[in-house]
Amino acid sequence: MLRSLFGKGKKRKGAGAKSPVQDDSIRTAKVGDVLSIQGLSLEYDDLYFFVERINRYSTDAETWYELTCVDGDTHVWIDWTDGYDLFVTATDDPDPVGLGSIGLTEEQLIDLDEENSIDNSIEVEGDRYDYRNSSEATFYQDDRGEGQGFYHWDFMREDGDRVLSVSKWEGRPFEAVFSDVMDPDGIKLYKGERTDDRKDTGSRRAK
Repeated sequence: MLRSLFGKGKKRKGAGAKSPVQDDSIRTAKVGDVLSIQGLSLEYDDLYFFVERINRYSTDAETWYELTCVDGDTHVWIDWTDGYDLFVTATDDPDPVGLGSIGLTEEQLIDLDEENSIDNSIEVEGDRYDYRNSSEATFYQDDRGEGQGFYHWDFMREDGDRVLSVSKWEGRPFEAVFSDVMDPDGIKLYKGERTDDRKDTGSRRAK
């Protein structure tokens, strides 16, 4: 894929983006569509990203989706779930960190899971992150197949602007990923050359 197909620094739609879809929110994104994202990084404000992969995650209580979006060598991962409101997070960091990097232990995570209380919190690099939930989840690559199970914990920074997600997959160490909470209105979707072809770019969680 050629970088800057849509012209870095120019607010225009490229050849791959035909027209705004009727619902231009991330809810209706398909592989092959194009989107712009405001608020994650100033250097991305004038870029248009191809939606290269869409994975689904589910628990007994909720379902969320992860979009792998690319512009040349730049990758952005966008998660969204639709509960009371559309909730969107994004990150451009593909590399999770271990528990030691965030000052947590396996025992602490187990205790948080067993207590299952939103009154609990942890401190990471001087910031307070409030416990939100933990549960077993299933990952469906490309929203297909029988899925792969894992366990996950979600925390929200006290200012509500950042999310910490910790996951544990069978046979792998604990992994932590930070994401920024996004304004859903800052993401604009354009219908592109939709296709069922998936490249093996994977998930930032499941590698």
